[in-house]
Amino acid sequence: MQMDKHKSNVIDDLIAMLGEKAVLREIDDTKSFLSDWHDRFHGAAHAVVMPESTSQVAAIMAYADQHNIIVVPQGGNTGFMGGATPDESGNTILLSLRRMNKVRDFDKKNMSMTVEAGCILQSLHEVAEESGLYFPLNLAAKGSCTIGGNLGTNAGGLNVVRYGTTRALTLGLEVVLMGGEVLDMLSGLRKDNTGYDLRDLFIGSEGTLGIITAATVRLFPKPVAISTAFAEVRDVDAAVQLLHRAQAASGGMIEAFELIPADIMHVLFEAFPNIQHPLATIGEMNVLIEIGSTNPADNEVDGNGSAPIRTIMEKLLGDALEDELVIDATIASSDAQRDALWDIRESSPESHKRAGRVVRSDVALTQSSLAPFYADMVAGIKEIDPNIRICGYGHIGDGNLHFNLVQAAGGDPDFDAKTPKLLKLLYSNITKYGGSISAEHGIGQVKRDQLAQSKPPAIINTMRAIKRALDPKSLMNPGKVI
Repeated sequence: MQMDKHKSNVIDDLIAMLGEKAVLREIDDTKSFLSDWHDRFHGAAHAVVMPESTSQVAAIMAYADQHNIIVVPQGGNTGFMGGATPDESGNTILLSLRRMNKVRDFDKKNMSMTVEAGCILQSLHEVAEESGLYFPLNLAAKGSCTIGGNLGTNAGGLNVVRYGTTRALTLGLEVVLMGGEVLDMLSGLRKDNTGYDLRDLFIGSEGTLGIITAATVRLFPKPVAISTAFAEVRDVDAAVQLLHRAQAASGGMIEAFELIPADIMHVLFEAFPNIQHPLATIGEMNVLIEIGSTNPADNEVDGNGSAPIRTIMEKLLGDALEDELVIDATIASSDAQRDALWDIRESSPESHKRAGRVVRSDVALTQSSLAPFYADMVAGIKEIDPNIRICGYGHIGDGNLHFNLVQAAGGDPDFDAKTPKLLKLLYSNITKYGGSISAEHGIGQVKRDQLAQSKPPAIINTMRAIKRALDPKSLMNPGKVI
């Protein structure tokens, strides 16, 4: 009864602070916020609050600090690691930033824009493109994920090979600390060498140090000439060789270079039978390549009926066919064909969800270790269960593999029992090849224990010291990261 009264008081206070419409407390209104995208983690909260301004966020943080209430920030709730899901205690304010979705400033001359954390990624693409510019952060969840969530996990995505991660695309931040203090670090400067770089500290912190409420991001000239191809390659080593050839042949114009093994395509076509098969057969290992140029001349068709950008791709793949790196390939001849090729890659995460049980992980490796790592993983997985579908795919241009292991076709009642062995195999090989246990999805709840094991004690202790300094009561998204 006392807890119910406390909850009621908190809700009343929040309504007085933010207004009735900004405080969700009915089960039907809050349930989608209190579980993760995969419905793996479930939590409870006093309420889901949806502020409209930084000043409202500051008021919430001051109130939470005063009353020792946990704050869990959430963007689009599209994450895989449970980083935005509260625990089951109920002593939590789930702070959704979806209503903070304004573009505060657009500076075309500086090629930057300042946006609030709740802006949908796809919307930022559209705003930039209206001015002939380009915001290159590109994820399969772009239609629902928010820039705040992208910043919180330092998301990577499809175009990291050319433009870098979210951290590289960010010039400045606005952050609200526990207690309500606002750090205004919004800036369009490319260089600012004044003291500690607090911007980079908060990017990737998953809401454990403060609430990112706005960011100033970099824009780029929009590619106007694009060539996209899908190719079956001999193996992972051939894919890496082809990547290096593509970077050299294009003068660094590689927009994306995605590894796509056969198993992921089998899972995909089961879930989405209407998606077009790109080649006559499903090769054991494949890549999706995209080259982009900002020079309109690269898209002008010559007397032979081919544009320079396409000629680059044709020669690249032709030479690779002769050298037996590539077995078969197709080049998109229209926007519709390009979209069809990208459907294969962008629908893959949803196909895994529909396939049933999945051991999901994203890892990072050096390009030189991708092939031996992949070979060791395949050999080890086959020993555990030869029927597991090995969907080790992703952005090999930056060494990022989404190494997802999907239960056998038709199901496997013993799959969950195999998960610890599969994860042990994965992490031991990551250690063996000097890789990282997380490439772009963050740590969240899922990898917290593994992080503590994978980093030297001095690094973990330094992380904990930073956490204590900024959040001494451990009210900022506790149980995540560290």
